[in-house]
Amino acid sequence: MIGAVLALIGATLIGAGLARQHAAAGTVEEHAAMDPRLFLKLMRRKSWLIGVALANGGFVFIASGIATGRLSIVEPIGATQVLFALFFAARASGRHLSRPEWIAAGAALAGVGGFLVVAAPQEGASIDPAVSWSVPIVGLVVLVVAGLVFSRALSRTQRGVVLAALAGLTFGTSDALIKVMSDHGAGGLVTHWSLYAWMAAGTIALLLQQSAYQATHLGAAMPATSTLAPTTATLLGAAMLGEQLRGGWAVPVEIALFGLLLMGVARLAASPVLSDDATPAVALVAD
Repeated sequence: MIGAVLALIGATLIGAGLARQHAAAGTVEEHAAMDPRLFLKLMRRKSWLIGVALANGGFVFIASGIATGRLSIVEPIGATQVLFALFFAARASGRHLSRPEWIAAGAALAGVGGFLVVAAPQEGASIDPAVSWSVPIVGLVVLVVAGLVFSRALSRTQRGVVLAALAGLTFGTSDALIKVMSDHGAGGLVTHWSLYAWMAAGTIALLLQQSAYQATHLGAAMPATSTLAPTTATLLGAAMLGEQLRGGWAVPVEIALFGLLLMGVARLAASPVLSDDATPAVALVAD
């Protein structure tokens, strides 16, 4: 219960922060994907710094939820951050949500609520994963490198979507690593590999995310990130951390409800309210 509440607060703060970050990222000159100079220029934008502060505050709540709860509960709730991003962007631009957008919001909420009720996630027994954590981590590195190379030949919008998808995979892995870190005390964490893997994954994910926001509008970038991150973390929670969901008859229902959540999130993230023509109004604080 505590983990779910923390996740909801975190999703609200992250949604507000993402709206501001994207507004600021669209005002700087284009750089190559993951170019550190992009960060240096964004750090001069007050709107971006406020967005980062909000998102980081939300991350603290999400991370606390992961540490005290279960990935299969926190991640689906955390995915609703796109719903809050849409609400904040709509308010800033003075726009009203359409009926399809409200339907998508209802679908996302019904999906996450139904999934949590039917799946009844439980903490699994402390088991060693069937494969080493090096397998998903190395696989992620290969995907990121291949995706960066492949995206160079794509149009700007297509490149943004690919970068957003890579960001989603990396954020999901980073979230799963938080759970690994929480199983080790503060004293032993400094010498444990999970801390450094998490730091690297988090930095790469943030660079990919900001590069995606610069390449295309929020409505094109957020669906991939917002759906792949919770999916990746939930799958890693089951495969690597032994988290258990209700089986038998509930499995197809769980898949359907999780799919309903992801479809609702994807539809919300693609809303015209988050498109480029709404960006100037989102930047509420002058740079």
